[in-house]
Amino acid sequence: MRPIVLLRASALMVLMLVPGWAQAQTASPRTAPPLRAYPEALPRTAAPRAALPSPPPSRGGASLAQHLEQAMALDAAARGLAAQRNAVAARSATVRSPIAGSPAVSGAWRTDTRGPREAMQFDAEVGAPLWLPGQRSALSGTVTTGVAEVDGQFTQRRLELAGQLREAWWTASLAAREQRLARERLATARDIARDVNRRATLGDIPLSDGLLAENETLAAELAVSQAEADLAAARASYRVLTGGAEPDLTPEPPAPRNARHPVLEAAQASLAAAEAQARLVAATQRDNPELGIFGQSQTGNVTEQGVSFGLRLRVPLATEARNAPRRAAAESDITRATAVLAQQRRLVDAGVFAAEAALRAAEDAARLARQRLSVADQQLDVARRAFRQGETGIFDLYRVRQLQLEAAGAEARTAVQSGRARSRLNQALGAIPGA
Repeated sequence: MRPIVLLRASALMVLMLVPGWAQAQTASPRTAPPLRAYPEALPRTAAPRAALPSPPPSRGGASLAQHLEQAMALDAAARGLAAQRNAVAARSATVRSPIAGSPAVSGAWRTDTRGPREAMQFDAEVGAPLWLPGQRSALSGTVTTGVAEVDGQFTQRRLELAGQLREAWWTASLAAREQRLARERLATARDIARDVNRRATLGDIPLSDGLLAENETLAAELAVSQAEADLAAARASYRVLTGGAEPDLTPEPPAPRNARHPVLEAAQASLAAAEAQARLVAATQRDNPELGIFGQSQTGNVTEQGVSFGLRLRVPLATEARNAPRRAAAESDITRATAVLAQQRRLVDAGVFAAEAALRAAEDAARLARQRLSVADQQLDVARRAFRQGETGIFDLYRVRQLQLEAAGAEARTAVQSGRARSRLNQALGAIPGA
């Protein structure tokens, strides 16, 4: 950091530079726009400042895991997957059945042209499809793997929603941090304004210095208003996801490295489901045969009179026209699922590597920002004492104050970015809150 030399500026220089300085207070190009709310537990190494009233406590006190459950209950995709799982599991009723499908009942009545009193015949039959060898166990495998596939997709959706909650939480965290900084700026501006009024009363400073102090106080009040609006919007966005819960959480601890990643589990479950479907195709080279029991009654002037019973068996034949498209579709699903699994492994590894690098960079930036803020607080303390003793002018004091504001803003952003980077690493590792 370059040393700051305090020079006494003339009144003309003050009037020429005040507009640019006032604009820098509200929209400095070096200060990023407010991002959103801040966990109270984040470390802060800075000189003590004037006590300010804390914002009202949020209504929510639940953990991120509880908020995730609330969000899952409202999420349309999650509810659709839950219904889809029930639909897949319902296919187990077919596996438990002793026949391969629904039975059928058929009947017929016949008479010749001489009339019903001359000759009549009644036929009745009950038939059902039969299981092919290995078909029942293969179908059971598709049900089991199908349920596991939907469960994997459900867990993956839970991870995706946890990522949205994490981002929304840290967005609200930085907004709260920005609000606190704006309140501190306003308190300091009012404190400096009191010193300016005291010296103006004594005739030590001109009227232009008093106007400069009033300008800074108004700018600080505007910044507080904008920060509170940003915080309200960030909390509202979080409430939309959770159904009303407030982002009143603590920073996340590091996630374990041996956890199974939901994205990879979902891809593996999809591959297993595709392989089970291929086994079912291999076990059903033909349509199911049908076995029927029939009875026949003949009366009147016919060749044979009486009642007879019999069995009827219908066995469809295997043809390549039927089986080739089914095999090709099953092989295509296996190829696609295998490629997706390999791609997801590469993406997960790359995501973890990038998140670890981002966390290291964010922690280094947060450490440097805390050191810079500590120095800036000391500079501001020295400049304020010099102003009270008449050793420096108001313009030089506000120059130092502007540097301190920039340092405080950078410290707030880097502290929240460090926490956000930790959450993003947990997300990359596939850690689900409460799992």
